[in-house]
Amino acid sequence: MGVITLTKIKSKNIGIVAVFSALAFVATRFLQIPILQTGGYLNFGEAIIYIAAIFFGPAVGGLVGAIGPALADVTSPYAAFAPFTFMIKGLEGFIVGKISSSTQSKVTKILGVVAGGSIMVIGYFIVEISIFLIPPPVALIEVPFNIFQFIVGGIIAIVITERLKKSVDRIMYR
Repeated sequence: MGVITLTKIKSKNIGIVAVFSALAFVATRFLQIPILQTGGYLNFGEAIIYIAAIFFGPAVGGLVGAIGPALADVTSPYAAFAPFTFMIKGLEGFIVGKISSSTQSKVTKILGVVAGGSIMVIGYFIVEISIFLIPPPVALIEVPFNIFQFIVGGIIAIVITERLKKSVDRIMYR
């Protein structure tokens, strides 16, 4: 198993990364539901990351996960989270793509989403308590919201990828 590098990304995938990163930015930055207890927010960026990862694999999923949401953090009051978002969401997208993109079955998509989403939930919890020194009981308040976010994003992504698979295959692989 080798390291994924930018040289392994086909030139048409650069455009795909750019478009999906922009979509993930918008879905993360502007489609937010505030979490009043913590000052955080729910967003719909997961759905875009998962769609990119499922359709185009781990490299694209990882880059989309890293770029779009991190830019959303940089342009928001949550800029301090940006480097951690880059790593956490990038790994999330990579994992979803690694597990889900090869067979395109619903089971592997679900497994990929659960694995990637778990990385996101655990990653933010660790960052909140160890870097931002948020007391664990307060950081735990966000855990169910983060779980809800990846479940909703996963449902959206699985429904969309199931319905659009043939169209994407025709466009990408003709």
